[in-house]
Amino acid sequence: MAVERANHVTVEGDVSGEYIIVEKREDGSLVLQPDTSMEAIRRRHNATPATLEEFEAEYGPLQPPDGEG
Repeated sequence: MAVERANHVTVEGDVSGEYIIVEKREDGSLVLQPDTSMEAIRRRHNATPATLEEFEAEYGPLQPPDGEG
């Protein structure tokens, strides 16, 4: 199943950040909401996912699943 990507804009000025276009009105105005996707959060914090090696260095080697859940 294909996932439709939301229209994304970056705003700079008195209010700045990444936003998703919720509605495009006939008069040309836009209704925006903050982009709260994991990708946007990572960009805001200059974060990257840990590699397996980094994860294991911090928390120890991955264990086999225990069958719970």
